[in-house]
Amino acid sequence: MIPRGAYFGQDNRSSLPKISTMTGASLNEVFWQTVVSACGSFKIEASCQLFLRAWISNGIQRMEDEHRMKPEDVETANSNLKTFVEMMTSEALRTNATKLDSKAFRAAEHALERRSMVSIFSLWPFWPHAFGG
Repeated sequence: MIPRGAYFGQDNRSSLPKISTMTGASLNEVFWQTVVSACGSFKIEASCQLFLRAWISNGIQRMEDEHRMKPEDVETANSNLKTFVEMMTSEALRTNATKLDSKAFRAAEHALERRSMVSIFSLWPFWPHAFGG
């Protein structure tokens, strides 16, 4: 549950709330709701939930470390998370799976790796996890 006062109103550009102040904990919930919404009719297995929640936590930590917690940063992160979940659902559909599991998560990660090799591609703050020097 997002604490009262963590946000106000609705942004006309998206379904994300306008953010006045957000903590990592409230962002965690906002991002998790994005995952649930993007899954559509797919159920998320427990092992996949753990992977996704860790991915979200790492992304929020990166946002905090980079001091990128402005509303537009949150909106970018939310959109990129939705893109990743859509990649997972595509992988699940490709294999005729009925649930999102750790295999769908790994397959979407591998698709990101392949895409990143041929172009500069990022799903900031979730991907890439680290930049090569």
